[in-house]
Amino acid sequence: MAVKYTDPALVTEVKITTTTPDQGSVTGYGSKIPTAYMIKYRRHWHRVYAMVYGNAASIYIHSLGEDLFLDTDTEHSLQEAKAS
Repeated sequence: MAVKYTDPALVTEVKITTTTPDQGSVTGYGSKIPTAYMIKYRRHWHRVYAMVYGNAASIYIHSLGEDLFLDTDTEHSLQEAKAS
């Protein structure tokens, strides 16, 4: 099974929401922890999720029936949105 990434050319917008859905995990660890971030990918808004099992997280979206990990450019866009 290959790891699939988002195509930065298909990411048109990034936003931070004021509320985050309930994560459902008391520990903060798990495979689908919702974040406050959303990206517009292929003309649709997608919640950014975190896969957390240690001291670092892998962030991804669920699009067209598959999980796509965020490419480096999109991750930087999230950082810039947080800073502004």
